[in-house]
Formats: sequence, C-alpha cells, structure tokens
Amino acid sequence: MQPKEIQQQLPPQTTPQQMKTIIYIENLDQGISEDYLYRKFKEVGEIHSLKITKDKTTQKSKGQAFITFAHQDSAEEARKKFNNQVFIRNIIRVKPYFNYHIADKKANIFINNLPEDADILELEQEFSRYGTVQSVDIHRDIQGKQLNYGYVQFEKKEDADNLIKRVMNHPITHKGKLLKLEQFKAQSERKVESSSIYLRAIAKPLPQKYWEQSKVIRAIEYAWSLIINDYFLKHGTKVKDCFVKIDQHTRQPWTMISFETAEQAKENLDICEQQRKHPCINSGAHHALELINKHGPPLNSDASEAFSIAEITQAFKEMAQDHDDTFKGESENFFYNMVYSKHLNPDDRLILVQNIKEEVTKEKIQEFLSRFGKVIRLTIRKTKNPRFQVQQCFVHYQTMEDSKRARSEIYDENNSEISAIKKEIFKDGHVMMNILLSKTMRKEFKEVKKQSQSIFQNPGGRQLLQPPYVGNFPVMPPQMPFPPGGQGMRQIPPRGGRPGPGPFPMMRNYAPRHPPINNKPVNQALMNQVVQPQPFIQEFSDYTLIQNRMEEFLKIPQSDQRYVLGNLLFKKVFEVVKDKESTKKVVGMLVDPSQFEIGDILNMFEDSQELQTYIDDGLLLIKEETQK
Repeated sequence: MQPKEIQQQLPPQTTPQQMKTIIYIENLDQGISEDYLYRKFKEVGEIHSLKITKDKTTQKSKGQAFITFAHQDSAEEARKKFNNQVFIRNIIRVKPYFNYHIADKKANIFINNLPEDADILELEQEFSRYGTVQSVDIHRDIQGKQLNYGYVQFEKKEDADNLIKRVMNHPITHKGKLLKLEQFKAQSERKVESSSIYLRAIAKPLPQKYWEQSKVIRAIEYAWSLIINDYFLKHGTKVKDCFVKIDQHTRQPWTMISFETAEQAKENLDICEQQRKHPCINSGAHHALELINKHGPPLNSDASEAFSIAEITQAFKEMAQDHDDTFKGESENFFYNMVYSKHLNPDDRLILVQNIKEEVTKEKIQEFLSRFGKVIRLTIRKTKNPRFQVQQCFVHYQTMEDSKRARSEIYDENNSEISAIKKEIFKDGHVMMNILLSKTMRKEFKEVKKQSQSIFQNPGGRQLLQPPYVGNFPVMPPQMPFPPGGQGMRQIPPRGGRPGPGPFPMMRNYAPRHPPINNKPVNQALMNQVVQPQPFIQEFSDYTLIQNRMEEFLKIPQSDQRYVLGNLLFKKVFEVVKDKESTKKVVGMLVDPSQFEIGDILNMFEDSQELQTYIDDGLLLIKEETQK
C-alpha cells in the first residue's frame, strides 16, 4: 500500500478501472527528472500524465512518482519491464496503484513467512486465481531489503474470505516457503493477548570459529528448533511455529515460539519467571545431531538442502565435548517476554532511573541496581534537559519479581545502607524511577498531561490569566519591555543599580517610591510588607545560562524563577505574536503557577512545537474573550 501522503497526490474518486492504468514508482535516485522517466516509460506505451512527488519545503524529489498510461496493458508491461531495474544508481520498484480510501479493508489479507526473494508479480498471479487482486505489497526495511511479510488487497471481501478458508486445507507455497495468511486487522481490532513467547540469549555466545562457517550456523539454528519442538511434543503441548536465529552481534541464539492458545504461552512464560530459564532449551549437541539425522536437513527456497549432514557432523561432535556446549542452554543474560504490541503492553521490567549525579559511573549504578535483582541490560546516558539531573539510565531486569523488588526496596527510607548509597549516586539522595512507556504511550501521556495543563482548564473559569505573585502586594499585570522611561514602564533594578527593562514587574520593595497602579497611590503599609527577593534577571539573562547553572537556578525562590523565565519567554512569544499586548497576556498565562510547573515552563524552551501549541491556545482564548 502507498503511504497516505502519496495517496493524496491522486484524486480520491479514481475508479478501479482507471487505477489499472496507473503505476507507482519508488526508490528513485535524486538525480532522476520527469523527462528522464518519460523517455524511459514511453517505450511501453502512451503516457497521459507523469508526476514526481517533491518535498513542499525543499522542492527535492521524495524518490517516488506516478505515471498514468493511456491503456492498462501499458501499465502492466511497465511493471514487468522496469520493476527491480537500476535507474542511475538505485534499484527502482514499480507497483500498481490503487486508492486505499475506496478499498474494502475487509478484503485485505496479511501474508507472513515470505521468502527473501519473493516476487510481487508471481504472487499477484497466484492470488489472482482466487479473485480480482488490486494490490500486492511486500514490506521492506530502511535499507530497502524485503521483509518476510506483506499484504494482498482483493476487490471483494468474498474473494478474501474464500482464500482464507481454502488455505486451511490447501496451503499455498511460494518458492519453497509455506505462506501464512490471515485476515488483516487494524491496530485497534487486534487482541492484546498473544499466543507467542520470545526467549532471548538462550545459550552462551557461539565460539568465533563456528561463526565463520555459514552452514554450521544454519545447522545450529535448525537443531535448536528441532530440540524445542521435540520437548513440547513429549510434554503434550502443540507448537504452531518455532523460529530460531543466532544474533549477529552477541552470537547468542534467540527463539520465538507460537502456541495454539494464549493460555499455553502464559503458562510457559510463568515457567521462565519462576526458573529464570526454560527446560525446552536444556539439551546437548549429541541429541541435536540425532534429531538432524532423524528429520533430515532443511530445504532452501529452491528445494535444495541447506547443508549435508557430513558437512556439520564434525562441528557438532566438537561442541559435544566442549564444556560450554551451546545446546546446554546456559546463559547469564537469558531474557523472555510475550510477543505482543508494545503500544498496548509496556514491559514492566524495563525501568527508567533518573536524577543520577554526573560523576557516577555505569559500573557503580549497575552494582547498586543489581542488589535488587538480575540486571540483563543497562544503558546510561546524559539527559538532553538537565533541569533535574545530568544522567539517566534504562535498566532491564530479568524477572517481574526483580523489577517489583527494585521499585519497592529502593524507596525504603528505613534501610540506612541503601539510603547512604543513594546519597552517593543520586542528587540530594532523591531517586526518580518509572516504568518506561513505549514511544506511542509516551506521546499519548504527553497529550493527556497537556490537556490537564491546558490554559483553557483554569479552575476559576475561562479568564485571561495573569501571573499571581506571593506576598500582600496587589497583583499587577505584566509590563511591556518599552524603552527606559517609556509610558507605563516600570524599571527593574539589576545588580549594580543599573536599571533594566523587563516584561514583568519585580514586586520588590527596592525604593521608597513606587509607580502608581491605575493612577491610584499604592498603600504604603502594603509596600512595607513585601519581602525583597534577589534580582536574578541579569544573572540569568539567557536560557543557556540557566542550562549551564541549573542547580543554582532551581535554588532561587520559585516566584523569581517565574520572573526570569517570563522575561525570556516574552522574547520568544513576541517573535511569533508580533503584538505587545497579546504577548503580555499569553506570557502571563504561561508563567501562571496554577497552570504550569517550573519544569513544564522549562520544557517550552526545549520543545518549540509545544510552545507554539500553547501560544495558539492563548491567542484563541484572547480572541474569544475580546468577542464577549
């Protein structure tokens, strides 16, 4: 399927018959022009229209194009002739176009277990035996390599249903691989439950001498799948599928096992939780070789044998004599989880630990966190925004119990030993630890947080908010940074006694005289009650200074923090709004303590898109208020 932004390039009312004359081309070289494509594709037939899609901002090619031919036969010929051909430097992909907006979603089928060299045209021809095919698509990774899954879109739901029923009794193979077909389901329709488990690092790293022998590697992966299947067969559990691969970075095998039901998967996951391993991976090289002899070598996509038994026997005999026989299933970093959508099911064993002192090493934090359970992986890095800490780490515990223990005992203030270590590792001895949400869930949470902080959600009603200040001095609206001496301007005395303008009144009892409010004299008794804070405007005249001296900044009174941030925000907001009065009101909302915490205001300097959202909300509210 073409991406939605590409689909919108063509009119949504395109009929199915018209779509058959259109081809979609991707992975074009940046140097390819429309006249170049015209000259090439004119060879197969008359062209009605041709368009290379370009970025709206840069006007550079996105590497995609549409060509509409006068006749359907020309479009089909173009696909056959030019698909997977090299144009300048890139191998292009030529696909049929169809409008996803008018396609029947229930006529879409998900294809799994495709071979690496799967051919779209051959698949389309095969599926056309069961109905009118509108599109066949194989997904690719970021390097353009074909993945093992894709989709076929039929014109009618009945054709898709009939195909699903047929393959239950008459499976379809493509280039030696048995295809797995199922009705496509949108994310919202997919079940949270999974019937598959993922076991990672099920054995020690494979010795380097075997890693360089591709046929031995293939035999080891195949033997592991036979061992796992044999275990479950003996224990009366039917395994639908078992896939084993050796990780090229760690040289450790991992497996994905699919069961008949989600309950079976959960039962086996519980075994991993209790035993910190699974008995299905406890075997030996002798048994592995016996199973290969019993079942025979696996076949390649062209039906040839992946290896001969003679080619791998010596390696397996050597492994059997080795104390670190890979088939013993011994591993220091064994890990497991259910195979499911991370969007719906975050892993409670993955924890984000924050507020770590800058000088703390990875070894020290790992030693501390290992007190609570088995740490499988730990990554430490400096944070982008140092308002609370300069380092944070992601820690993955082996079991749920390890994670729960860590999240419980680390906050035990009665444990003097742990409290002492926390003071060495964390700023002020304060730990910040949370389960790490997926990227999608973090985005959703951010939206929820934004809604709860929205400047529309003022508990006091829909009013134009001004920043309230502590003390008994009457609240004044933020002042504009007019030139010194300008009307309505109140001078803020920075350090050294030199006046300096700022958009917010400092509310400081720094002189016996005070400018009037609304042309009325200020009550001198109230003036005397105001406590004089430190003038920090000059000290933190730029956000970079705040970043570099964050610890000092956070120690000053929050009212002064809001003054400083308000002055800096004024400049950023005014660049967008271009109106002084409106800027004054918007900034007043942004520094209001009933709406935003200091950390949220600091985030506005880090996330320009978030600030723009708040500015837009503020301007909308101002507009609504003025229309009343």
